[in-house]
Amino acid sequence: MKVEFTHDIACVWSALGYARFQRAAEEHRAGGGELEIVFRPYPTAVSSAGTPPRRGHLQARPAAGAEHIAGAAAADGLVVNLDRIVPAHTASAHRLIALASAHGTAEDMAARLYRAYFTDGLDIADADVLRGLASAIGVRWKEKRGERPGAEPARSFHEPGPRVPVFRFPDGTVLVGAVSLAALRSELRRAAPTRRRGRPFPTRVQTAEPVL
Repeated sequence: MKVEFTHDIACVWSALGYARFQRAAEEHRAGGGELEIVFRPYPTAVSSAGTPPRRGHLQARPAAGAEHIAGAAAADGLVVNLDRIVPAHTASAHRLIALASAHGTAEDMAARLYRAYFTDGLDIADADVLRGLASAIGVRWKEKRGERPGAEPARSFHEPGPRVPVFRFPDGTVLVGAVSLAALRSELRRAAPTRRRGRPFPTRVQTAEPVL
């Protein structure tokens, strides 16, 4: 069974969604289920080209909201240090996940990138940082030392297109936003049976607001 995960490394909701999905996927596989995660990049926002990175860009949220996010993340196994975050272009990080997929390590690579960004305060646009993360799981990163991607158009949740994270299941179900662990578990169980030939499942879209 393939599940498509549309996300951005710099999106805290994507980080939470992936942490929850990892738990659901581990349980699904432990129960004998097969699962492949296909990663789809969706850059949400980037720093302006040539602007020095600024830390703590999520601190624009109210302090209580920031504490709520960090608490919810911790419950799902992700440490979020909002004051250490280095805003960065994520194009190279997404390319690294694609490269890791060829080695069968995309899931581990995505998890490491999320931890690097939200926990360790690393600059995930830096080629040396990416090279070190890749080396840790046996993937060779070939971008030149000191190379950084060019400017990318920032995207807003008010613009057309999906919000992230987005989970697309083979039965046609699409889960969007702050999806709960319970919902992910339930959908993996429901979508697991083989679809009947010639009778595709209808698409169902469920949207969860980012309320933790």
